Amino acid sequence: METSELISAAFWQSKQCGIMVNTRDAIAVKEARMVDAWARQQPELSGHLLFSTSGSSGGRKWVALSRQALLASASMVNQYLSADANDRWLMALPDFHVGGMGILARCYDTGSELLRLAGKWDPELYRSTADSEGISLSSLVPAQLYDLVDQELHAPQSLRAVMVGGGRLSDRVYEQALKLGWPVMETYGMTETCSQIATATPGSRDLVILPGWQTKISDRHCLSIKGAALLTGYVLCSGDVCEFVDPKQDGWFTTEDVVQCEAGNIRVQGRVDRCVKVLGELVNLSEVESKVEVAAVGGLPAGSLAVVALPDKRKGYKLILCGEQSCDLNGILKVYNVESHPVERLDGVCVLSEIPRSPLGKVRYGLISQLAAEQTK
Repeated sequence: METSELISAAFWQSKQCGIMVNTRDAIAVKEARMVDAWARQQPELSGHLLFSTSGSSGGRKWVALSRQALLASASMVNQYLSADANDRWLMALPDFHVGGMGILARCYDTGSELLRLAGKWDPELYRSTADSEGISLSSLVPAQLYDLVDQELHAPQSLRAVMVGGGRLSDRVYEQALKLGWPVMETYGMTETCSQIATATPGSRDLVILPGWQTKISDRHCLSIKGAALLTGYVLCSGDVCEFVDPKQDGWFTTEDVVQCEAGNIRVQGRVDRCVKVLGELVNLSEVESKVEVAAVGGLPAGSLAVVALPDKRKGYKLILCGEQSCDLNGILKVYNVESHPVERLDGVCVLSEIPRSPLGKVRYGLISQLAAEQTK
């Protein structure tokens, strides 16, 4: 659809079920045809949009979001941003991803103007467009912010907030972005919540839970959430058979993210599948990854390293440092292991041609684990 159609009342009030898919993903497109035909026959999916997601550890599923839920999320975010019809948004995210669709919903909610960045991602074009068009609001993923910082591009004066989500933002990139004037607002959310659950303010990294969400902690220390912007359910496919599954319990959706909640703020410690037992002690792989990046003398490009855990008969799990060919993995391992806690020490390295990522830059840890297991046999 044209951008104008996606911010029209006809689209947001439609009762049709729409399939949002990356047309460059041949497997997803093939499955989308089957899902589309099936979903149109399901009354409970009337007025829904279905987003294809494989998460960080694989396993494709279609997340069913009602248009009402997407607009509820848009209202929460607009309220937090104090956004109104005077704002101008620059969209540099695809609409087949909930991050891009969230921008469209926010523009429809407030009547804000929307510009879509033309062609492939280009940091210089993004900056010049934001400047010349007087853009005030935008959303990016960490890899895009990295590109802006890497090219030392200064933020246009008109920009009052650029929300960054969809993955971990390194301290170095965050600090350099602020020095270049980018009003970075880190966000935490997921497809199942129509994008944001919590958002920081410029200059702060404290994630504030948005109004409209109820939160609690599950018995696995994971975040459980309830609100009007939750998914309706999942559409799962096996062969040529589709089924609808609602993962909520009494309206609550339990995430796979280990968090701490305090005084309206949230601290994300990592995914539960990124926490393993080594010699009987719980190790958070995301925290180990952050420490390894600090140990990399001289610094490395953001996202060029990953830490995964492989089963080990003696220790429970062993930690493997994976990185691109340009990284001195053995050198980094030696420096890091000198100061690390015994259960957090690295047991080996795996050299990759590149870190596998989703179209929006999320690290595919499941695939990396498979590659590491094959390389370290």
